[in-house]
Amino acid sequence: TFDQFVVGDSNGFAYSASLAVASRKNSQQSCLYLLSKTGMGKSHLSQAIGHHVLTAFPSERVYYMTAEDFSHEMVSAYRHDCLEAFKGKYRNGCDVLLLEDVHCLSGKDRTQQELAMTLDFLFEAGKKVIFSSSCLPTEIPKLDDKLCSRLAYGLVSSIEAPDFNTRVRILKKKAQVNRCDVPEEVLRYLASELTEDIRQLESGLIGVT
Repeated sequence: TFDQFVVGDSNGFAYSASLAVASRKNSQQSCLYLLSKTGMGKSHLSQAIGHHVLTAFPSERVYYMTAEDFSHEMVSAYRHDCLEAFKGKYRNGCDVLLLEDVHCLSGKDRTQQELAMTLDFLFEAGKKVIFSSSCLPTEIPKLDDKLCSRLAYGLVSSIEAPDFNTRVRILKKKAQVNRCDVPEEVLRYLASELTEDIRQLESGLIGVT
């Protein structure tokens, strides 16, 4: 949820953009692309958007999945001759689409074509679409030009690695959630040593506790 997300200089803009999309504060903003390397919190923000929408707008139909899941579902629909039901599910039965790891669509031509057409339907109907990826749309190899333009349609917001103070606050938050009483000097030591990503911080804290 948004309450559990620790905001700092490295992710403040992405947090604000995500909250704005979820709370409908900017009706013009229908598409958001969260960009970061793995373990920086983009999945947390994607899920937070979904939770907020379902709480604030309980009648909304929210779909959250990875691009890989979408591709597998589409292939299964082809094999079982139920492609029209698959198309209807996303084009007519979806108000908010949260699609993670869109860089995994690289080279999947048929899935790319279907997703591009689905996005056209959603954008035309004013639905909300949130993507996440470790690459910019233009940097994803073997990506159809039409889909690339759809992915880049909205606001692109990057998340950088957290600085030392943010890492300390993240560790404090994680310790609080896990009901662990960890001394301040230990948290600061972990924050100084574990600088790669948030998952490394979590792993270090678990190891210590």
